[in-house]
Amino acid sequence: MPIVRVAGIEIRIHATFLILVALFAFGSSARGGPGVVGGLLWLAVIAACVVVHELAHSIVAIHRGATVREIVLLPIGGVSKLENLPETPRDEFAIAIAGPLASFGIAALGAAIAGLFGQSLLPVDLYGGPILHKVVWFNLIVGAFNLLPAFPLDGGRVLRSLLERRFDLERATRHAARIGRIVALAMMAIGIFADWWLVFIGVFVYFGAAAEEAATIVHIRLKGLRAKDVMLLNHVTAAELLEHDAPVVAPTADVEREVIPALTASPSHAVVVTESSRPIGVIREEDVEHLIKVDGPERTS
Repeated sequence: MPIVRVAGIEIRIHATFLILVALFAFGSSARGGPGVVGGLLWLAVIAACVVVHELAHSIVAIHRGATVREIVLLPIGGVSKLENLPETPRDEFAIAIAGPLASFGIAALGAAIAGLFGQSLLPVDLYGGPILHKVVWFNLIVGAFNLLPAFPLDGGRVLRSLLERRFDLERATRHAARIGRIVALAMMAIGIFADWWLVFIGVFVYFGAAAEEAATIVHIRLKGLRAKDVMLLNHVTAAELLEHDAPVVAPTADVEREVIPALTASPSHAVVVTESSRPIGVIREEDVEHLIKVDGPERTS
């Protein structure tokens, strides 16, 4: 659901965000709560802070040459969707660190304003008390939490960018993902005794680390490959697939950005490569999977 466009970037609310709206409305209506209106206003402030955090990532990414498709607000936070990965460790570090710095900046500004009005920031409270008090602590927590060295958090990307000073991208990603899984397991273990929300977040981080590792390996193995580089020269099969409305791609189609989405949408798990409306080859799902796995579980160079 699109809500606004800022600096040319579309900001959307995912349908699951409505679950968070319902939870805030229900929780705020309980005895001693701020009321439904107060609770939803606080949720709107939280969403605005998350948008600023994600816009910081996105604006730096654009300045570093990346293309930002959109920002999506989810119940667990925000996601800046980039069309392409940062190409250098320095770019990744700058993009990753921008979000936490923006959150710390909001917290610092709020603390300065609170100091001018003589408002105390203690004790820590995200549920009651003045709105400024809550804004300061929310952004401090968001900034600090996002610096944990675990994918898909910003700290995981910061860690990878630092590891790339010693390792190539694939090995740096594998090491960072491994550390991230350890952090996630620690969060789950602590959450069992402290707060079950921490268990939930730990599970999210654990699988997020695995997903980031897999996506990066796909990017590395397929980077720069075109359809003509991986197609099989089987004109008979290509013609048969065309009769069954198989997706069609050009010989110059990028394998990662164009061929894989076409394969995912293809009922036959294959696409036909055509030139001047003539079938010249076929790419099957297993052909691409072989390319991804061909170098083994980990490169040594």
